Amino acid sequence: MNFQEGPFAGGLETFFLTPSITLRSGVPASLPKSQYWRERLKLHARALLHRRVTGQWLRVLNAHPVFCDLVRDSPKLLYKIYRPYLSNALCVEARLRVLAIHYGFVFSRGLGPMIVAAARAGVPLGSVEGKTGTTYELQLRAVSTMEREGELVLQLCESGTPVFSLAFTFAEEAGAAIVCIGCIQGPKGGEGLESIRTATRELHGVRPKHLLVTLVRQLGHAFGCGRVRLVGNANRVVHGAIRRGKVLADYDQMWNELGAERRADGDYALACEPVQEPDMEQIQSKKRSEARKRHAVVVELADALVASLVIPQRA
Repeated sequence: MNFQEGPFAGGLETFFLTPSITLRSGVPASLPKSQYWRERLKLHARALLHRRVTGQWLRVLNAHPVFCDLVRDSPKLLYKIYRPYLSNALCVEARLRVLAIHYGFVFSRGLGPMIVAAARAGVPLGSVEGKTGTTYELQLRAVSTMEREGELVLQLCESGTPVFSLAFTFAEEAGAAIVCIGCIQGPKGGEGLESIRTATRELHGVRPKHLLVTLVRQLGHAFGCGRVRLVGNANRVVHGAIRRGKVLADYDQMWNELGAERRADGDYALACEPVQEPDMEQIQSKKRSEARKRHAVVVELADALVASLVIPQRA
């Protein structure tokens, strides 16, 4: 595998390899002795089953010093190539490639320190005030939050509590940069549903789940990504839980609501683009004021997101 190929070249192998991360790094020494050895055996068994890919994965993890912090704080990072990740359509080799490309992308853009911070706690990216003065904040989390469905998680929070979360990963398709969305979800239970309704009212009718997708499309555009790939129901990594009725969200319906195009593999696609202004001619005059306020909310958060994450590259 040549990690110097594609639009993300330069993010990994520009650093000296330091073999400080091994399979042992994936099992915290603080575990009880019996559990520690059980986890060691499980991890080594998976590594033996996928020996060649494991060697490549360790090479990636030793290709940038930031991985030392990430693995120390989130040892389960080592497991990601061995488990269903992002989409059930990905085999172990494809999972390795996605992860290598993603980290090459974020490291080459100077986001390593922010990723480390986001792996430890939510990193504030921007905020907006609702109708009654309630503050809604964008936060970034990484690596271990929604760990099977994306490396980065964008959250809309109120008083530090997530109202909605979206997991995404930067990837490559046909030689072009894309963003992959592996999960979007709100809190469970009646209180969670009420928090979503309240947020929608406070944000002048902006639905939190649609807001997060719009923000990721804007971010992808700012990073030069052409498309967003949205995981379909059949490809979700929690497909077993869906069959058992434990997960009820209908992603296919959600993506159709957003006007996404269905792909042959069961996923969906949308263009990465800046926030679009509403067509006031198509909106009743008495509703135009609210439409302008909705647009202002989205633009304010989108501008804050891009300003926080898109670091100007040196010439």
